[in-house]
Amino acid sequence: MYIYRTSDPAAAYRLSRECMDGHEGEIIVVNAAPCVWTGRLNTMDLSACAGRGLTVAYGEYLGGSIVCMPGDLSVMRVTFGSNEWAPELVDAAAAWLEGRGIAVTRDENDVLADGRKVISWARATGYEGWCQSVVHFSIGPMDLDLVRAVCTKPMTKVPGSLGEYGVTAEDLIGALGIGR
Repeated sequence: MYIYRTSDPAAAYRLSRECMDGHEGEIIVVNAAPCVWTGRLNTMDLSACAGRGLTVAYGEYLGGSIVCMPGDLSVMRVTFGSNEWAPELVDAAAAWLEGRGIAVTRDENDVLADGRKVISWARATGYEGWCQSVVHFSIGPMDLDLVRAVCTKPMTKVPGSLGEYGVTAEDLIGALGIGR
């Protein structure tokens, strides 16, 4: 499996397309600037993204849009055939956070700390058999005004930031063995 690391969401998107075209890979993104990752559902305002200079990257999953802040960690794994990598990584992250004294709860494919969404995951398998699994960790300072301006899906879970608990992307990469 190829391992890639970048801070550029446009590069991550290109790498995800390369992987989906025929090789396994793991793409690790620690955002340098805000961007939007979105699934196949129309849940964002493209003109609002363009007006703010946000890169928009697309995933295969059917879920909504995630506004990524500087310092956020997103990890994508592409494999041939479906796998349980994303939910297992989220389980490990939740256990690690609890071990640090951070109370978390699960709500479907999300993890919440103090009632705010700090981790989410999605997965999709294409017709050719390639599976794209993604996990997003909110770490950077949250800009709720930006999220409200970009996302069109009603907000049922207010996003939060693991950075408020002293957690960094490098902490999670090391503790969870991401990229190994």
